[in-house]
Amino acid sequence: MTAKLSETIINESLEKLSWKQLSSHLAATTLTEEDANKLTGLVKRAESLVLKRKNPSQETKRDELLQKLANFLDAKNYPNQAEFVRNYDARLKEIDSVYKGILVHLAKTDAAALTPELRVSALLDRANREYNELQSRMLQGMQGEGVLDLGKVTLRDDDGRAFSPDAVHELIVATFASTLGMEAHIHGWYDPNGVLTLPSLPPSTEENRLSVGSVQLLAASWRSWQFAERRHRFLDGALEKCTELDPSWTNRGFTSLWQSRPADDLREFHDYLANNRLAERLRQHWVKVLSNPKYRRAVAGIDGQVELLPKNAISLDEIHGATALSQLLSGAITEDCELYAGLTLAEWVRGYSALQSVCAAAIARGDPDHLTIRFSRPDLVALLERLGLQNSKAEVFVNHATYRKASRDLFDQPLIKLQDGSLILLALSGATSSIPNVILSTLGMLEVNLDGRGKRFERYIIEFLGRQGIKAKNIVCKRGGEIYDYDVAFVWGDYLFLLECKSRGLSGGDPTKAYYFSLGIRDVIKQVKRLADGLERYPDILTDHFPEAVGKQVVHCVINSLPYAVIDGIDDIHFTDEGSFTRFFQQSEIGPRSFDRDKGLGDIDPGTAVAFLWDGPCPTPEDLLRQLKNPIQLAISTTHTTLSPLYVPVGEQTALQLIAFGSTDTTLASHRQAAREAGYRSGGDPSDLP
Repeated sequence: MTAKLSETIINESLEKLSWKQLSSHLAATTLTEEDANKLTGLVKRAESLVLKRKNPSQETKRDELLQKLANFLDAKNYPNQAEFVRNYDARLKEIDSVYKGILVHLAKTDAAALTPELRVSALLDRANREYNELQSRMLQGMQGEGVLDLGKVTLRDDDGRAFSPDAVHELIVATFASTLGMEAHIHGWYDPNGVLTLPSLPPSTEENRLSVGSVQLLAASWRSWQFAERRHRFLDGALEKCTELDPSWTNRGFTSLWQSRPADDLREFHDYLANNRLAERLRQHWVKVLSNPKYRRAVAGIDGQVELLPKNAISLDEIHGATALSQLLSGAITEDCELYAGLTLAEWVRGYSALQSVCAAAIARGDPDHLTIRFSRPDLVALLERLGLQNSKAEVFVNHATYRKASRDLFDQPLIKLQDGSLILLALSGATSSIPNVILSTLGMLEVNLDGRGKRFERYIIEFLGRQGIKAKNIVCKRGGEIYDYDVAFVWGDYLFLLECKSRGLSGGDPTKAYYFSLGIRDVIKQVKRLADGLERYPDILTDHFPEAVGKQVVHCVINSLPYAVIDGIDDIHFTDEGSFTRFFQQSEIGPRSFDRDKGLGDIDPGTAVAFLWDGPCPTPEDLLRQLKNPIQLAISTTHTTLSPLYVPVGEQTALQLIAFGSTDTTLASHRQAAREAGYRSGGDPSDLP
C-alpha cells in the first residue's frame, strides 16, 4: 500500500537535515503534482534550513539534501519544482549571509570586548533608562494639551520629528529580546527545555551602557531582517537585492540594498488590520473599565490574601483583562473551569495581573535602577499563591511566564531565569502589556486550541440575536451520509443569514503565525462552500428544519470572535467579527463620547457622529448587509493605514529597506471622511442627520 505524503515526517527530516529519512518516505509514496507543490512549500517554510550562524558541516548537509531533492523531483518529472529547490538553495545562502554579516559587524564593535554577561547587563540597564525616559515623554504628551487624545498615535522628539511611542517601546523590548536570543545561541544559555537561563549579571557602568548602543542597533537589524525573510518565506513577500544604488547610499559606505515589501494578495494587510483593531478594541474597553465606579471599589491590591475573580480583583488592569477576554471569547471566563495548559483563564489573568502590579509599582518610583526586579523562585511562588494561584498553579504559571526559545516576545514572558534558580522580572515589558493579548499569544505558543470555545461563541450569538427580537437557531442534519452543521441561521426580511462562528487567535504581527491563520481562513472558506453546496443539493434541509427560510436569499458570513474582517468578503462569503456585528444592533451612531472618571461615558452626539449604521430609525437587513460588506470599523482602520519604508543597516556594507504597514493619526474629520467614502452617512452637516 502506497503511503500518503506525511507533513510530520517531512518536517522531521528537514529538522535533522536527513536525506536518508526524507528519501525513504518519498520512495514509499506515489508523488502527485499536488504533493510536489506541498513538498516545496514545506521546504520553503522550514526554519531549520535557515542557518543564522556559521556552521560548515550543517551547511554541507543542507546543500546536499536540497541538491538530492532537486534531482529526485527531476527524476519524477517535476522540473518546475526541482528548479524551485535549486533556486531556493541559493536564496537560503543569501538569507544566511545577512545574519552572519550582522554577527561579523557585532564582533567588531566596542561591546565585543565585554563579556557576554556584561553586554546583556549593560543593554538591560540601557533599555530600562530609555523606557523610563519614554514614559516621561508620554506623560508630557498626554498632559500637554490638557486632553487625552486616543486618536493621536505619535509624539515629537527634540528635533520636532514625529514618532510612535508604542513603536519605540516595542523596539526597546524587542531589541533586548533579540540580543538575548543572539547571546543565548552563541553561548548555550538555553536549557534542555528551551528555557533561556542567564548567568549572573554583573553591574554595568555608564561607559558599558554607551558601548552597547551598537549592540542595540544590530539587534534591531537582526529583528528587521528576520521579519523580512520570514515575510518572504511564509507570506510570499518580495525580497529583492539591489546592487546599483543611489549615491545617498554609496556615500554612506553601502554597496548593496535589500528591499522587502508585502505580497499583493492582501494577507499581510488583513492581518495587520486585525491586530491593530484588536489593540484599539482593548483600548476602548479600558476606557469603559475606567468609567465604571464599581470597578474601582472592587480593587483589593496585592498586599494581603486575595481570592480569584469574581470574588476579588487585585487591580483595574485585572478587571480589564478579565472582562475584555470574556468579551473576546464570548463567555465569562470566571465561569469557565476548563484548564488551558494547566490553568483556568481566570488564573491566567490573575498571574499576569500580579506581575503587572509589581512592575507598575516599580515604574511609579521613577528610578530606572529599580526596573529589573529580582525574586527567588520560592518567594515569587509564595506571592502568587497568596494571590489565589493555589495547589501548584503558581508553579505552572511561573513556568509559562518564563522566557524561552519559542517565546514571541518579552511581553508574553517577562520573567527571565538565572542559573542560580532565581528569576528577574522586567518592568519595561511586564508593566504595560495587554493582558488579553498576552494570554492569547501565550496560549498560541503553547499550541492550546481555543476552538472548543466555538460552541460557546455560537450560543452567545444566538442568544444575542434573541435579545434583538430575531429568532436564530443552529441546524445540524445528515444528508447523503454527511453531517451539515449551520452554526447560526436566522431569517430577517427577504434574507436567510447563515453565520459560521470561529474563535481563533490572531498572529500578533508574526509572519509565521499570519501564514497559519491564513490557512485557517482558507479552510473555513472550503467549509462554508461545502455548506452552501449542501443547501443546493438538499433543499429539504430548510423545508425540514427552517421552513420560514425557504425562498429567501441566502447570505453566507464567517463571524470571528476576534476582530478579523474583510471588506467585500472572499468568494461571495462575508467576513466580519463579533465586535462589528453586535455593535450594529446596539446603536446607529458611531462617534466620540465624553469621558468623566466619576460620571462615566457620555452619549454620542448625532450632530458630530462619525457614521450612522442605519438609514432610518431602526436597523434593517439591508443596513446589516452594508455593514457585513464594508464594516465601518474596518473602513476607518483601512483609511488610516499606510505603507512606509524603514531603513536599517544589516551589515557593514548592506542595508535593508523594510516597507511595512503602520497607522496614521486620526481625527473626527478623517473618520467622517472615511465613513462617507465607505457609503455611510455621517454627522457634521444638518442634511446628514436622520
